[in-house]
Amino acid sequence: MRPKLDPDRYAACPSFNDWLDEQYSDESGDLNILGFRPRPSEVLFTMSPDTYQANFPDFMQQREEEILDLVFNNYPSPIAYYFYRFKNGYENEIQRLLLLRDTWEAIVDVLHALAIAECRFHKIHLSAPLKFKDLLTDSIAQRLENIEEIAKQMLVAGIASEFSKIVKAQAVAAMRDLNQSRNAFSHSAAQSETQARNWVDECHDDVLNILGDLDSLQSVQIIRYLGQPDALTIRGETFKGHGATRTIQTVPLDEKQIQGSSCYFQQGHMLAFVGKLIFSLKPTVHYREDVAGHMTRLCVFRRTHGDVPNRKIEFEVVGESARIEENRKNFFVELTELRGFFGLGDD
Repeated sequence: MRPKLDPDRYAACPSFNDWLDEQYSDESGDLNILGFRPRPSEVLFTMSPDTYQANFPDFMQQREEEILDLVFNNYPSPIAYYFYRFKNGYENEIQRLLLLRDTWEAIVDVLHALAIAECRFHKIHLSAPLKFKDLLTDSIAQRLENIEEIAKQMLVAGIASEFSKIVKAQAVAAMRDLNQSRNAFSHSAAQSETQARNWVDECHDDVLNILGDLDSLQSVQIIRYLGQPDALTIRGETFKGHGATRTIQTVPLDEKQIQGSSCYFQQGHMLAFVGKLIFSLKPTVHYREDVAGHMTRLCVFRRTHGDVPNRKIEFEVVGESARIEENRKNFFVELTELRGFFGLGDD
């Protein structure tokens, strides 16, 4: 959540106090008065409250810079790409607003994909209020409910999920509040540059704070499986940070990871490395290569449509104002597995 300063309460912002203590320690060493070691921040708060308060903007600026650096370089690429463009690559205020909305949607896309992927990995049978159709929704509000409910049902099943360590309950609550209360994330569009600027000003800090609360995302790796050079390594294309340059790496694995996830080691599978586990992100994350094969774009699930035999899944291409359609049959195995968790038959 956003750090807040209460001039009458020292403990109102622990992170600010920690920052002040570190600043003093870096410059002057530990404060030691005849063996008594008070916190520099508490001394400053008590003896010079005006100075204490005057340093808060510097703390907030440094905190924002640290979050930006973390997101730009280490978060999964859908989030990092849109947030970098929001900060550095917009042409006007309306485009800037759209990029902030894209960032917000990418956050929910990634977390929702991880929740479903870990549910598949552990083969958790799901029950009401969740329904199978809820997993294939384009509603941000429903996806946030899915994230929360999957975490609850996995916990009931005795599994402390990895994705729950990334998106804690307070972060989900903040995300739901933002989604419900901020017009910038509704279906309406800004009518003017001024309106767009006002919406960005209203929502920017909330999105930034949510990104800060989700700092464990820096450890998540999204990889497109390309092959297995030997028994304990895989080769894949990684999607981390805001850059679009193709990066292919060899990733070492241990025997437990091989045993638990080898069924996902197939051409074209999008994998998520979360903690010590490896999940498959099908059917919520896909990819598209350009004609020359020099660049790969991630694609995120948007909706299903059509009737048998022409059922389609529509994906949005990250970084492009474009959508692609794939035959739903290409995801038969994954969708049938998910349906099975609800006691349903083949897709």
